[in-house]
Formats: sequence, structure tokens, C-alpha cells
Amino acid sequence: MDDVRIAVIGAGMAGLSCAFELTRADARVTVFERSRGLGGRLATRRSGAFAFDHGAQFVTARSRSFAGFADVAERAGVLEAWKPRVRADDRVFDAPIDDWLVGTPGMSSLVRPLTRNVDLQTGVSVHELVQGQRGWELQTDSGRQNQVFDAVVVAVPAPQAISLLGHHGRGFRQLADVKMAPCWSAMMIFDTPIDAGGEAIRWTRGPLTWAACDSSKPGREAQPQSWVVHAASQWSREHLEADARDMARLLLREFAQAIGRELPPPSHLEAHRWRHALVEQPLGLPCLVDEEIAAGACGDWCIAPRVEAAFESGRTLAQSILSRVGLSSPSTLRR
Repeated sequence: MDDVRIAVIGAGMAGLSCAFELTRADARVTVFERSRGLGGRLATRRSGAFAFDHGAQFVTARSRSFAGFADVAERAGVLEAWKPRVRADDRVFDAPIDDWLVGTPGMSSLVRPLTRNVDLQTGVSVHELVQGQRGWELQTDSGRQNQVFDAVVVAVPAPQAISLLGHHGRGFRQLADVKMAPCWSAMMIFDTPIDAGGEAIRWTRGPLTWAACDSSKPGREAQPQSWVVHAASQWSREHLEADARDMARLLLREFAQAIGRELPPPSHLEAHRWRHALVEQPLGLPCLVDEEIAAGACGDWCIAPRVEAAFESGRTLAQSILSRVGLSSPSTLRR
């Protein structure tokens, strides 16, 4: 049998969990990621000697399959428990109610175990999917790829996925039903440590929803002290097209007001805009697939705004794609 080649667009948790399942069934998988790094919203931003988890802050392992993956990641040394003091609505808890797990030394490290046997193409942006008689071809920012794929997986936020898949089948029009919210994220370094009343802070009102002392997480440098602050969805919408430098200063001021104390001047301050950060209205299906044309989409936006939902979505889509291309699902392969 000729090799089965499958393209995966997006190297976040959904895309890489899908790619991992496909390679376990002996498919030849190429993952295209427009960023230089992996993880998608499981992001770690590095700036000189500093690193910030400016996207997803932690993961939970409620499902059996993701708990199994978490065990593997812990044994590989890329996942550890984080038990910060949690301040919420002016109450302080000694530890989170759920078990919070973080990638080490950064959140993006969590996806590393999923990249085995995968051909990773980073810094490559896919603009168009072209379906022909021989299969799928990809149009990228450097021209058309000199490869033909038997199937294609799109694992990017739903508003981006619709531009690639929307005209390839009626089923993909459901992507327009998914609603995702933006988020401005600020990254700060304080040479003089601050006490904000907790290492993780949540707000239910006002311009901020979250702040975390990144340097309190395992596997990070304790000094200097680093913080990540997330803005609320509506506030982020209102400032969506603002300058990043202005937003960094504004979020610093909002952080000081929210914790009720004056902050020392940060030695490092920057902001990042996530246009599609949080799932507000999910698809309500584990994935979206058209087996007739061997194409599908997956992501946390299918199920719920959790990292493990992205993991489950990717695995489910892999099983559908494998049945279409004539390969056995890893769960049914002989040992």
C-alpha cells in the first residue's frame, strides 16, 4: 500500500493530538504552523532571558484519555502541578479547587510529546486548500507546496478555519455558528517583587479577568518576578485595534487599580492581542468532518473552552479521517 499522506494546519493541542493519532496508524503527517513556535494558545512568549505563558494558563485533566496523556507528559518532565494561592472576589484560597497542571518550563512544552514522527513545518502560513483529482494541495505564503495529500485537517480557530474550508462543502458552513472572543494579554517583569494577595487572581467584573505570577509556577525562575494579566472579552473588543504599547501601559494601570496598590516600574512590559482567545459559543460537536472529501476541522471551539477539549476534538477527528483513508484506528491495531 502506498503511503497515506495527511496535512494538518495548526500546531496547537488539537492539531498535534490529531497528528499524533494519525502517525500511530502509520500515516505520514505534515503539520503546517504559521508561527515559529508550537502550542497555539498554549503559548510561551520568550523575550531575551524572560518567558511568559501569555495564552492558556493551566490545564485540567478531567477526561480519562487526557488524564492518560497528562501522566505521560508528567513522566516526560513537561507537566507539573501548580498550587498557587487563588484570590477571587476578595477571598483567598490556599490552592485551586481543581488540580491545575502547567507545562514546564513553559506551557508550550506540553505539546512536545505529541510531535514524535511528525514532519513539522513552522513559519509557514497556509492561505488556500486546493482539491484536485489526486488529492489536496496547499497554497502557502511561499507558493504552492510540491506535495499532494490524501486528507487535510484544519486545526485553527473557527473564524480562520472557515476561510480555508467554507467553500469545500455545506457542512463546513457550521463554522460560522461558532463565536470566539478576543483577549488582550500583558506581560510584566518586576525586579522588586509585589504581593497581590495571591499568585492567581480572578475577577468577575471590570476590565480584567485574570492575573498570574508566572514565576510562581514550577520550572520557572523565581526572580525577577513575572506576571501575566488578561483583559475581559468585552473590554478587549472595545480596544481590539489599539496599539500594543498603549495597551501594555493601560493594562499595567488597570492591574494596579484592581489589586489596590501602587506598583513599581516594570523592567519589562509588553502586550499581545489574541483575536480568537475564548470560546463563547461552541459548535456542539466533537469535530467537523466531511469524509467524502477527506477533510475536517477540530479545536476546543467544537466542545468547550478547555485545553483537554482541544485534545479530545483532535483525537476524534483523527479516527474519522483514518476510516476515510483506509487505515485502522490506533485503538484497534494489533499489539
